[in-house]
Amino acid sequence: MSLRAFGLGLSAAAAFSAVAVLEAPVQAATIEGKTLDFSGRAKLSDVAVGNVATLDFALIPGGFGPGAGTAFNLSAVSAFGTPGSTFSIADLALVRTTATTWALSGAPVSWLSGLADGIGFTLETFDLTQNPTGTFEAIIAGFFTPSSLSGDGSLTSQGRFTFVNGSSFSADVTAIPTPALLPGLVGLGVAAFRKRNEQDTSDQEA
Repeated sequence: MSLRAFGLGLSAAAAFSAVAVLEAPVQAATIEGKTLDFSGRAKLSDVAVGNVATLDFALIPGGFGPGAGTAFNLSAVSAFGTPGSTFSIADLALVRTTATTWALSGAPVSWLSGLADGIGFTLETFDLTQNPTGTFEAIIAGFFTPSSLSGDGSLTSQGRFTFVNGSSFSADVTAIPTPALLPGLVGLGVAAFRKRNEQDTSDQEA
């Protein structure tokens, strides 16, 4: 192997290291693969199809309304904080797309905040569906901050999101493990190294 080929190998390794460092999310070891579970009360405003409804989250007796009763208790032991610690849930603006479906309006939304270590969750998808039984289910997707780890989960109402009194709900958001970069990057580095080595061999033969 020539010195030129060896030099390229070092460059490829350095490039791999740089990419790996840039792609490694902050606090990934803390929350990767963990699930945040929480529950509370919520009320969905009644609007016509095509208009924007408000999904108002609140603890009772905190009451509903802008900024009212938004400090929720963490319901499980996890990397997100100790049981009994509080965090905030922002109300959501949802476009009523059909008589039984709603979609997030104006995404992304900083939805969860105040968790341990400054961790929050930015919501990109909140697709809410009313079941024939009157209960509601939502598909949740977005990313944790400041880690940038993707997250997805669900929200299920324990009763109906009534337009007056509100109902209970439970939700979960799981931090999705970061896709492994190593196999692809190593393959890229090996391919570049092999190509350069072949060029060096042909140059020497010439």
